[in-house]
Amino acid sequence: MKTKVNLLLGLAVGGLFIWLAFRGTDFEGVKSSFKEADYIYIIPVVFLSVVVQTLRSYRWGVIVEPMEKVSQWNLFSISSIGFMAISLLPVRMGEIVRPYLISQKSSIKLGSALATIVVERIFDMLTLMIFLLIVLIEVELPQWIFRSACSILIVFIPMLFLLIFLSVKRELSAKGVDRILGKLPDKISSRLIRLFHSFIDGLQILPDVKRTIWVVLLSLLIWGLVGIATYVLFSSFPSMGQLPLTAGYAVLVITALGVALPAAPGFIGNYHFSCVLGLTLFGIPKTDALTFAILLHFIQFVVMILLGLVCLPFIKVSLPKLFKSSEQITSEG
Repeated sequence: MKTKVNLLLGLAVGGLFIWLAFRGTDFEGVKSSFKEADYIYIIPVVFLSVVVQTLRSYRWGVIVEPMEKVSQWNLFSISSIGFMAISLLPVRMGEIVRPYLISQKSSIKLGSALATIVVERIFDMLTLMIFLLIVLIEVELPQWIFRSACSILIVFIPMLFLLIFLSVKRELSAKGVDRILGKLPDKISSRLIRLFHSFIDGLQILPDVKRTIWVVLLSLLIWGLVGIATYVLFSSFPSMGQLPLTAGYAVLVITALGVALPAAPGFIGNYHFSCVLGLTLFGIPKTDALTFAILLHFIQFVVMILLGLVCLPFIKVSLPKLFKSSEQITSEG
């Protein structure tokens, strides 16, 4: 039931953003933009996308290493399959796939693996905000973007400090939460207590200053390369060739915020509307902006799917079984 609700929610939100992205579009103009595009720039964008995926899996390995050292190939395979699932399942239901798979392929518990994903996402969001604040220094953007960045920082910085507190004061945190959860019925409380304890175990990287700094640097490198890939693809379109590098990062951040909302499979709609919005802020005609959004989304989507499909046999899991497991875990959650 919960899976159906998630699917309907994702389709509804995605449908709304598809309408917003395509309303009033000159489709002949879009067709013309595709004809004029120089597709040679797809090659470096694909290369950068694979490099980014490799770095993401390596960074995840740094986060999970205090619990267990997992081989880089397994991390890359699981990450590729996980990001494929995120692309194919609605409302980011695929986020559970990576924790599920690594809990099956190692001694790391599901709750601990979930904690590593939370840590990863916090660093991702804070890194994106750093890039956005740098862009705002160089480029005058609407005030709502600045306010959105401040709101996100107000939420995610305290979250990071909370996780640091939980990891540093593990025993104190566990006793406090155990006392609260102990008031629930035994069957529920015991399960939640085990989940919370394993979740804290997944935060072991945070007290390690050197490892945490390394994760921060990797996050800056990862999103830096994603921004460069966006900037490189600008050169495919005559109207975008003169855009500055800061425009690439502005479009990246706005698009990332858009796909963070509930979305249809593949982030269709959310991605396109957000990307078009980012480009029109720099005076790019909507037809060219939409063409660019379709092309960049297609490249990233295909790379994710192909990497995931290539890695599936090595993890020895079928796609239907993977999606079924993801839906079951999400429903139970």
